[in-house]
Amino acid sequence: MEEEYSIRKATLNDTDFLAEVIIGAEKSNSEKISLCTLFNIASDKIKDLIISMLNEEIEGCEFSISSFLILENKGEPVAAVGGWVEEMNDEPPSSVLRSNLIGFTFPKESILTLRSKATILDGLKIGREKLSLQIEYVYVREAYRNKKLADLLIQEHLKKALTEYPLLKKAQVQVFKNNLNAIKLYERNGFNISKIFRSENIEIFEHLPYNEKILMEKII
Repeated sequence: MEEEYSIRKATLNDTDFLAEVIIGAEKSNSEKISLCTLFNIASDKIKDLIISMLNEEIEGCEFSISSFLILENKGEPVAAVGGWVEEMNDEPPSSVLRSNLIGFTFPKESILTLRSKATILDGLKIGREKLSLQIEYVYVREAYRNKKLADLLIQEHLKKALTEYPLLKKAQVQVFKNNLNAIKLYERNGFNISKIFRSENIEIFEHLPYNEKILMEKII
């Protein structure tokens, strides 16, 4: 059957699919969902919490509906990529917006659990550069992989960002070092490795897919 692809902005009607996107991308070729492992939340509960955050629609971070572009095949969403220009309209940093959303949505005991594990993440905290395009949560449903659909969405994010902010000079993406397919995807789209971050805490493997993350950048 012939495929008919189209790209559109995500809407409030897409929260269920976007939760699938976020969970799938969080796994990063593993079965670990950091939103579960770091906050001690059961995997069957995290989807509803993600949907709650999306419904708040706080622009300028990875949990904003407006950050996502969705690729459809004959009206069915099959892939999505999040992307926003960091602090474009003098918003607080996305890390602050994310933290506030989680603090508002997640149970209090889960926030306390994260705080008790904070040192585990030392070495893997990557700052997001102001006025750069941030790419996050790249996801394609399994049946549609190896068709370069993520490439289409990344390129569309670049076009959209340049339209909204013509002075844009850089795009950035963070990826675990062992996710070779993702690294190849970004290299194919003009991203190069800028810096490698590493955690020396062996407990990191209990919570995240790997102990090294790469910051990749594309000069526009």
